[in-house]
Amino acid sequence: MIATSREAIAKTQADLVRALVHGAAIPAGFDEQRVRAVARSLVNKRRQALARIWPSLVKRVGDSFVAKFTEYGQTHPLPSSANALTDGRAFLAWLAAQEPPTDGLRIEALAYDLRWRETPLGLCRRGGFGIKIARLPQSGKWLLGLRTPWRGDRWWGMPSGD
Repeated sequence: MIATSREAIAKTQADLVRALVHGAAIPAGFDEQRVRAVARSLVNKRRQALARIWPSLVKRVGDSFVAKFTEYGQTHPLPSSANALTDGRAFLAWLAAQEPPTDGLRIEALAYDLRWRETPLGLCRRGGFGIKIARLPQSGKWLLGLRTPWRGDRWWGMPSGD
């Protein structure tokens, strides 16, 4: 009897988490308006955490940041690392899938990729040397990023050879 009720509670809890994070159906017995309000609150909390630690991303997205992140957050749960930086990188990938990224957004993605790496244990700062190169979609310029242990990140923009 106790095991059955524990399993039922665990299933209800899992269903509630899916409703809050993934927008799934709300389990029976829960107030729909309250669950939706909590789900919106969780997305807002994620958005605020991202804005606090990655303000240059918010600036590059511009006035539509709140609307775009809300749309992203309602359909994409927090990454498994539960880190706002990782969430920001996933948001950048989502933006790029929606429409071609601006040069500024491409630079933000490259800077993240130059500095960080995702591991099964979470987000880790890259050590040693690193290099990233990409062509910026709007200007057609090439961007070269170099990370060295003693000097940090350095960036160079090069005109297109076209």
